[in-house]
Amino acid sequence: MNEARGPRWFTFEGSLTGFLTSVLSGETAVPAFPKDLLEQATGFTPSGPALRTPPQAPARPPVATDTIRQWARANGYEVPDRGRIPAEIREAWERANPA
Repeated sequence: MNEARGPRWFTFEGSLTGFLTSVLSGETAVPAFPKDLLEQATGFTPSGPALRTPPQAPARPPVATDTIRQWARANGYEVPDRGRIPAEIREAWERANPA
């Protein structure tokens, strides 16, 4: 590590976890760190449980694009042989083939 905007570097032979353990246990002093780094009381306040919604299952199982292309051609739609199926064709297929 080096001091911000300065030429001095401090090298620790080991992993990041080893470095943090060594510094926080007082075994290693880093010149760029404040001398009273470990003298101040420390605290930890957890942020609480993360509120996230679980992923939802797709409304319908995946379907092969060839199936949609065949249905579209049989029903008078022009659909490219390759690439993305236009949204209006996919929506028409979904209306005709409810899950």
